[in-house]
Amino acid sequence: MRNAIGARLAGFKIILLVAGIAMIAMSMGDAVKIWKSDFAKLYDKSITGFNEDELVTGKIEYVIDPIATLESSQTVYGIPVSKKMTPYYLCMIPYNEKTGEDGYYIIVHATKDDTIKAMDSLVISTAFALEHYDQAVKSNKKPVSLETKTRPIPEEVMDYALEYMNDGESSDAEIKSYIADMMLEEKDFGAAKWEPLLGLVITLIPIVWFIISKKRTQAYKNSRTHYVNQGPSDPYNTAPVPREGASGQPMRRYSPEAYNAHTYAGGISPEQGGVQQNGQQSAGRRYDPSAYGGGGDYQPGEMDSIDTSNLKL
Repeated sequence: MRNAIGARLAGFKIILLVAGIAMIAMSMGDAVKIWKSDFAKLYDKSITGFNEDELVTGKIEYVIDPIATLESSQTVYGIPVSKKMTPYYLCMIPYNEKTGEDGYYIIVHATKDDTIKAMDSLVISTAFALEHYDQAVKSNKKPVSLETKTRPIPEEVMDYALEYMNDGESSDAEIKSYIADMMLEEKDFGAAKWEPLLGLVITLIPIVWFIISKKRTQAYKNSRTHYVNQGPSDPYNTAPVPREGASGQPMRRYSPEAYNAHTYAGGISPEQGGVQQNGQQSAGRRYDPSAYGGGGDYQPGEMDSIDTSNLKL
């Protein structure tokens, strides 16, 4: 069970690491452009002047109609929990008096709820303006300010656009010649410039997690490990070694033989009464037994008498 949980956690860390690196790689270019304010103006672009993955800002004033809708689902463990509908609008860029560029159509994919509502509100005012093109018509609806990124037009969306604009007299090639070769997809520049930082945070999470786990594991091992010397640190902790000339046979712990075999070198020398064993002179005993009575001319000492006559007993 523990191994299975560890394998899942390791997989989760790898997924976070890969996702963070991918986010940094994909968002870094746009973030740098946004920080440098390196983006194009919509009304400075001609019908063929759009480049792929270019950041474009501008205002949309004329919205013809939504021509397609993208349905996206949010899932949790494979189960759909929410759906979102984001429309593709066919918009018109009018004739540019400053540059002399002709007007053209462009497809805009709106993704924010506020933008979708604003674009929908421009459909009626645009239809009225087109019906009265020979009159100076002022709309009470404000243009929609957009932050976008250019994308290739999906084939299915282009098919819907051709079907919508087909009047029975123009060919598909003629209709396409009125539509910009790139579409605009709404993008939040304020959030996009921080995406690399978010990717960096996601990348650091598994790295920091791994370092902390490793330190905790090492600390746990250290708390349960006791290191000892491989050999004795001093000769006093070793087993007693028989003195030179003593028998190598095991002896009883308390015996004259053991005493004589392991006595200190500072004991009585052989000349002072060392004991003869097995034909060899062993080290003498440390103390002379005759000092404690029973031998020679030894006489026990007597305690000095004490005068107790002045004591009141």
